[in-house]
Amino acid sequence: MRIGIMGGTFDPIHMGHLILARDACEDLDLKKLIFIPNAVSPHKLAGKPAPPELRAAMVRAAIEGEPGFEADEVEILRGGPSYTIDTLLYLRTLHPEADLFYFIGEDNLAELHTWRRVDELQYLAQFVVMARAAESAPHPYITLRQRRVDISATEVRERIAKGQSIRYLVPDKVRHIIENHQLYREVLSS
Repeated sequence: MRIGIMGGTFDPIHMGHLILARDACEDLDLKKLIFIPNAVSPHKLAGKPAPPELRAAMVRAAIEGEPGFEADEVEILRGGPSYTIDTLLYLRTLHPEADLFYFIGEDNLAELHTWRRVDELQYLAQFVVMARAAESAPHPYITLRQRRVDISATEVRERIAKGQSIRYLVPDKVRHIIENHQLYREVLSS
């Protein structure tokens, strides 16, 4: 079985995440893709994202009814900084025979060496680099060329803070959670 893993802050999850996830499932013939919202990103300790429970609720709402997409809140339940090594060890116990594919943005490659126990990570899952540029710096990982989707969580938060519409940028159910909880009324640092 081939399983993809997409971790992140998802602050908020948006249509770009979902489009890229669906493309990745098709390109790599994945049986499922697991979205894992983090509790606290160890690489974004200065920022203050929306509460983890609400970010998880937005992920669940965004993927509801989507075949092959699942959410796992292991990092939120664990609390504290979310380290990929802990999550992959957990997923390996759940899926000992699966081929695991862990998605990272091309912009994360430069900092990959700083990830906790990065050498072990490569034995637990194959990294898949989501590349935006036509040409990438050389690396030993699978590369998927992303469809050009210019939506970012930062843009979504900034539009909300300015009172602008986010319709078509996030799924309607996510938009309703944001509105009901009055999230992102002030611009958050990314």
